[in-house]
Amino acid sequence: MVLTVAVLLVDAAVSSRSDGPAREQATLAYLDAIRPLIERSNSQGADIADVRTNAVQLGRDGIGRRLDRVSREADDVVRDSRRVSTPPALRDANDLLVATFAIRSKAAGTVRQAFSDALGTQPPEPAIKSLVEVGKDMGASDRAYQLFLGSLPPASAPPAPSLWMSNDQDWTQPFLTTFVTALRSSQTLSPVHDLGVVLVVVDPAAVGAEGGIAVLPSAKNLKLQIVVANAGNVAEKHATVTATVSPSAVGPSDVARDFVDLTPGQRRTVTLGTLRPLTGTPFTLLVRIEPVPGETSTADNDKTAVYVMR
Repeated sequence: MVLTVAVLLVDAAVSSRSDGPAREQATLAYLDAIRPLIERSNSQGADIADVRTNAVQLGRDGIGRRLDRVSREADDVVRDSRRVSTPPALRDANDLLVATFAIRSKAAGTVRQAFSDALGTQPPEPAIKSLVEVGKDMGASDRAYQLFLGSLPPASAPPAPSLWMSNDQDWTQPFLTTFVTALRSSQTLSPVHDLGVVLVVVDPAAVGAEGGIAVLPSAKNLKLQIVVANAGNVAEKHATVTATVSPSAVGPSDVARDFVDLTPGQRRTVTLGTLRPLTGTPFTLLVRIEPVPGETSTADNDKTAVYVMR
């Protein structure tokens, strides 16, 4: 009996050692099979980012051709990923990879339709909403890919990074509203003047809120990062950007200003850092880009917020 047990233990040990190289080879074969799929997916994400950046220059036909191709190729990647032979130990990891590709395929189809709607004549809000959802889907796919990488065996050589959304701010509602407006303006032959304030970031940042008023820590100056954009189809020169706090430490109000040139569809960040609000008392911050001659849509030319610094 003792001899039998010893033989069985030796057999188990030998079998375990022999299975190790086989598992490692299977893992390497799997990784070699999926690397081309990941490269194809990365290329598709780069195409979507390029369309997002250069949509005005590409025009309706260029956008349509690029996004039709991306959508077809994203579907192909999902199909091919489901055909990859997967070792049993990597099935959970492979499920995450397939989920990554499936989410991206959905995003590619949605972005194609959203751009088509953005270039249409219907109200722009549905197209903007769809593009916001595209951003969420791309972010979810990037997270799924990170989980996939984390599920691989520690000793394996991991595949390359894969990212479809390098700047999540580009896919938020304020930026997409400006983007869709500029895209529509670019298709119009008559001059369109349309400037707007997209985003205002304060420094120091808020640390809380009281009664709906954001609380800022005490500082000598209030600094601002102001994102402004030209959603029209005409270049605008020397546009005035102003920021006003009321009340201020130097009087009823304190004003800072700068000037900016904007090409059609361009957005830029203006930095202002000399404002001195009155501490301990709620103050109003008004940020404005002055309308230019011929501008009729001015609802987005200013943003107002109330803060207290202490």
